[in-house]
Amino acid sequence: MKQCSFITTTSFGTWLPGDARGYVQKGQLLPPAPKLEKFLSERLSSPPITFNTEEQCQLFESLCQAAQEFNYDLTDVSVESWHLHWIVTHNDGVRAMVGRLKNRMRQAIGRGRIWTKGFHFRTLDDDAELYAARNYIGRHNGVRMINVQLIPRKPIT
Repeated sequence: MKQCSFITTTSFGTWLPGDARGYVQKGQLLPPAPKLEKFLSERLSSPPITFNTEEQCQLFESLCQAAQEFNYDLTDVSVESWHLHWIVTHNDGVRAMVGRLKNRMRQAIGRGRIWTKGFHFRTLDDDAELYAARNYIGRHNGVRMINVQLIPRKPIT
């Protein structure tokens, strides 16, 4: 049975436990913990990863190609400098699906480790949840696709 999922994944080192924006641990939203964030940031094995404009394009293209390769229906995408949101309908388990897509994106930009371990997801069970997720993605600067409609990118000057 196909499942519609709203996925958020972040690049390595950009949203640590304790972050001022809050953070999710074992499905629970936790408040900021500045001492924890400072402790963890001092122990990162490498600097936080951000994606430049070219890499953001590569991430989008490789995400679309991988979704097609694995027979997933990718309908909505936002690619930001440090995180991605996407809505996808799939037959696989969420962990397997996200792992496959993140791996293909990592391979496309060839920078080694780029992702934070794990991801956040919500199952979209009805049209209202789907609409809310699309609206959320659509408010991001990096929006690339809404309801399978490509969003034109502004030329780089």
